[in-house]
Amino acid sequence: MESPHNIAVTRKISRRSRRILLSVKLDGQAVLTVPFGMGERSVQKFLEQSREWLLGQIARVARYKNDIFLPHGRREYLARKEDARALTRELLSGFLAKYNFRYGKVFIKNLSRNWGSCSSIGNLNFNYKLVFLPRHLAAYVIFHELCHLEAMNHSPRFWALVAREFPEYNKIRKELRKFHL
Repeated sequence: MESPHNIAVTRKISRRSRRILLSVKLDGQAVLTVPFGMGERSVQKFLEQSREWLLGQIARVARYKNDIFLPHGRREYLARKEDARALTRELLSGFLAKYNFRYGKVFIKNLSRNWGSCSSIGNLNFNYKLVFLPRHLAAYVIFHELCHLEAMNHSPRFWALVAREFPEYNKIRKELRKFHL
């Protein structure tokens, strides 16, 4: 099926769906789910009204083409948690030998949106998915959170602390964004 502007759209008829749905998969394929019995005129009207959204979503997916989507789920978390703990301890000990950071406890968690965090009482939380990152990115995340022990914000002072170990932190942050939690 062709939508407006010759965008290929796969149509699926659903007996369970109560409304028409349009989605774009990670491979860029557009899928239109139509409730059973919906008229063709309504479908075409919906596609015409959704044209800008569809073009935007296809462009968004194309930008993520080279990105890496990491595994997720409780089973994966339980299987990798101790590997992440070992990696974190190893990287932390290297930074602690070089810098004078003082922290509370370290937790390995299944965080859905962050690579790590630092609490106001000095506890460090890290995402178990650090084990999937290239080592220099995992090291950056850990050092970033250690710097929050001295500056609990992203002020110029904080970034100066980060730059002590990672002077090109902007490039590293850009590289890190390619890995999706």
